[in-house]
Amino acid sequence: MSLCPDICGWSALAGTPPAYPSLTTDQTADYAIIGTGFTGLSAARRLAEHFPDARIALIDGKKVAGGASARNSGFAVANESPGHAQLDTPTGLASYMTMNRIDHAGVDLLRKLVSAHDIDCQWENTGSIHAARDPAHFDKLRHHAESFAKLGVDARLIDGAELATRLGTPFYGLGVESRGGALLQPAMLAQGLARILPEGVSIFENSPVSGLFRGRDGWDLHCANATLRAKTVIVAVNAFFPRLGLKTNRVFPLALTASLTRPLSETEEQEIGRPDSWGILSPRSLGATMRLTRDRRLLIRNTAEFLPHGIAEADLPARRAIHMDGLRKRFPFLPDDAIDYTWSGNICISRNAKPVFEESEPGLFLCGGYNASGVSRGTILGQLIADLVADQPSDLLSDALALVKPTRLPPRPFLDVGVNLRLRMERRAARKEQ
Repeated sequence: MSLCPDICGWSALAGTPPAYPSLTTDQTADYAIIGTGFTGLSAARRLAEHFPDARIALIDGKKVAGGASARNSGFAVANESPGHAQLDTPTGLASYMTMNRIDHAGVDLLRKLVSAHDIDCQWENTGSIHAARDPAHFDKLRHHAESFAKLGVDARLIDGAELATRLGTPFYGLGVESRGGALLQPAMLAQGLARILPEGVSIFENSPVSGLFRGRDGWDLHCANATLRAKTVIVAVNAFFPRLGLKTNRVFPLALTASLTRPLSETEEQEIGRPDSWGILSPRSLGATMRLTRDRRLLIRNTAEFLPHGIAEADLPARRAIHMDGLRKRFPFLPDDAIDYTWSGNICISRNAKPVFEESEPGLFLCGGYNASGVSRGTILGQLIADLVADQPSDLLSDALALVKPTRLPPRPFLDVGVNLRLRMERRAARKEQ
């Protein structure tokens, strides 16, 4: 079992990724991208398509594709939950449909890349299921289904008996399945996308950017041992915007932990009826995210905490115990040592659940803040931010530019008090879903 917050189960199972150099001498580039997650990888690929003769530098403070993009639950979401959207107002409906078009475009782009480049990432065109155990949340799920039907989304209600057969557990009482998205192994996908970058992209890993400053001819990215200078910079660091002094009053990180079991045994497969792989989301934001993966492991994520500096390694065993309790509620036959990996990661949250997508200053472009939907959304917005840099208009780019901006957050320590209070309330509301 791994309890190191820097090595997640997905990464451990994905194999050894290629090694890239660190930034040890001063460099110059036409374009620099900070962050090698789904957004940064997508932006680098698109910039190379627009400017095949340009020098493009892609830099990360950790291993390439080793941050939050490798640590998520592996949902390429196409249909965001309509629960928080104000669909009864023209503005709210338009906002939801704009984001829906963007998310579908993200899934379609990933599907094409995976197919065209034969990326082995356990890709499955399997929709997600929002499911609840507590009858108090059933009306919310029915509202989801009704809203999806009105919006033309391919979705349906699933009752408890069918859910029990589909999932191999009677834990849930009602669900809504929406199709159009996908399930995948996120570390394998991120590593595969890094491998197919064009030759014109220079990659630097283990080179954290400590400061970003306007220089005489563009921007200076200060690292520990060198400076990268570029005329144009795309910042794609998601939850870590505030560490660079960006969007400090618009976005904040939430620390999540997840666990992945060993593969189910033959006896356990018989116990649950050998269902096809599946992915479960909760109608409550702090309910459990669950998956049965294609390689027959169970994943659970049922914690979220406001810890701006992340979760310490010493704190992971306590989170693992919470995960084991959640697994046992659903699959009581699992032994104490069923979990192979437990790890932490960060998602980027805005007050109104809207992403950052803008040219903040001349030559400085920001893209991030996906509110836990970063696989598909980060991929397509990364491509679109590169289109914005290249001044290549499209209807989808117009959609991205038309998105409502993240609203202002209260200053700290009021932010801390408010977020922790909201998390406490959400945990209480979701206690039967954890």
